[in-house]
This record gives sequence, C-alpha cells and structure tokens, in this order.
Amino acid sequence: MIYGHGDDLFRYTDEIKYNFSSNVYYKGSPPELLTYISSAIDSVQNYPSPAAEELNEAVAKRFQLDKNHFLFTNGATEAFYLIAQMFSGKSAGIFAPTFTEYEDACKVHGLNYDLVDKTWLRPQDYHLVFICNPNNPDGMIIPTKKLVQYMEHAPNTTFVIDEAYIEFTNQLKSLIALVEYFDNLIVVRSLTKTFAIPGIRLGYLAASPKTVERLLSKKMPWTVNALAIEAGLQLFGHYDQWLFNVEELLEETKAFVYELSAINWLKVKPTHTSYFLTEIKKGKASELKEYLVKEHGILIRDATNFKGIDGEYIRLSTQSKDANRALINALKRWK
Repeated sequence: MIYGHGDDLFRYTDEIKYNFSSNVYYKGSPPELLTYISSAIDSVQNYPSPAAEELNEAVAKRFQLDKNHFLFTNGATEAFYLIAQMFSGKSAGIFAPTFTEYEDACKVHGLNYDLVDKTWLRPQDYHLVFICNPNNPDGMIIPTKKLVQYMEHAPNTTFVIDEAYIEFTNQLKSLIALVEYFDNLIVVRSLTKTFAIPGIRLGYLAASPKTVERLLSKKMPWTVNALAIEAGLQLFGHYDQWLFNVEELLEETKAFVYELSAINWLKVKPTHTSYFLTEIKKGKASELKEYLVKEHGILIRDATNFKGIDGEYIRLSTQSKDANRALINALKRWK
C-alpha cells in the first residue's frame, strides 16, 4: 500500500499549515542534528558501508549488547519486508487494526496471514506474529509480562515486536535486552519518529545473532545511505540529550483530548501515547479531511482504511498549542 499511509502531505503544496496526519514528534528534529547533517553533505560522494556496520557498535553500546544482535535498515519498513522474506511461504498472525506494512510485506513474500484480535490470538498457530507496541493507530499497549508469556508458551513462533513509538509512552520498556534470552524475538525500532527525521529513513532491528545473519543474507547492500549513517552516529552519541520529554508530551495530549472531547459529535478513544483514534458521529472521515484541508489548511489522518476498524474514524497526533487550537476551532465550525 504505497499510498495508503497517514502522512500524505506530499499530495499538497502550500495548502497545509498544520499537519496532524503524522505521528512524528511535532517539535521537529534537534537543531544540532540538522546542522551536523548539513555539514556532512560531502559524505554522499562515497559509497556508504554495505550494511551500515558502524551503527551496530553505536547502538550496541547504548543497550550493552553484542553488536551482532543488530541490523540497520532503510526505515523500520525495510525490516518488516526482510523478515517476511525470511518466512516466505509460512504463516503469520497480525494484531489488527495496525500498521499496514506488516500485511503488505506478507503479501509480497507469499505468507499466509490472518488479521486477528489480540483477545483471541493463538500464537502457536503461526510461524510469525507481528505486534505493534504501542499500537498504531490507537496508541494502546500490551504489557511486557504478556509478551514474555507469549514467547515462552510458543517457542516455535517468532514474534516481531514493533517499538517504533515506544518513546511516545511512559507505560513500556523496550524488549531489546531480551534478545539475549529469546531466539524467537525480533524487536524493530525506528529513529525517524522520535527525532523527526522520516525523510532520512533509518531504522534497525535487534534479534539473536543467528537471526540477524539470516536476515543479512537477504538484505540488499547500501540500503542505508551515507547521510542516514552520519545522522545515526550523531543520534546515538547524543540520544538522551536530544530525546523529548515524554511526560510533558503526554500532559499536552491530555489537555488536547479534553478540549476535543467537548465537541459532542466526536468520541476520543483511550490512548497511552500522543496519538489516538477519534470517532466521528456525523458525516464521513473523508469529508471532514477535505473540509479541513480546503477551508483551514489542516491535514488529518482518515483512519477508515485500517482493517479492523468499523465506522468513521480519524487519527490525530498532538501538535503545538497553536495547531491544536486551530484544529479545535475548525472542527467546531464544520456543518
């Protein structure tokens, strides 16, 4: 689904003032990172390392693991396609509603997959299970204890835990440390949401060295470009210094949700993150999106194409106070 994702800002030119369709951190990239990337432009004149191996040492130092537990990719999306390729012809279970790329990766590589509700998932029925935690689009979580139980009770099932938004919640800790103990665990992370660099495309996965070796054998060389490598090295060198304050972000989200909830034709769903689903009680999500773009220069996510969602829903992500106020005022004017 190349064009099915939330942030379709590329479809518009100068129309959009405020973009709520993306879950990327709203304050943007660390200024120091952008300055460094600009200074590193000469790096594009040479081939990057085939598998961005220098980043393995940087991330291994952060998590105090052996560097052979890691593999860097062109965004988290490349990781999902590599994993699906490794399981080509096998079976997969996908918690739904969720990020569409799991399903698309399964289609491309010929997996037999089911979209399942987490309340009745039987992991042992599948070779592979995709779990987004926190989940996109609803911001809900599965406790670590539950995930560990899954892995213990289904040792022949490989669990792909997508932690792209783990830094947008204060309810979870990463499972990366557990790749030393569970051979059936692959953790996928993204650097683009937290540090607002989606255009660079930089993600990575953590797994057992044996699994990483199998995935590396299927990976194309040079998928992580030179500027992405430079950015990654800087990020891991300043990670905690440049990481946003999640408590502050969640407080802003609480205030935003409170104001949205006062609009009687909206129903905001519970979330553990700064993004959330909102049900529309009148009209269609597509009509609301068109109205906001044309009349107010505001872009939202029409969430009706997420499989497993019934009804008219939009997904919103907390932005600046000015942006949030502009959206609320525009919603109040919609007839």
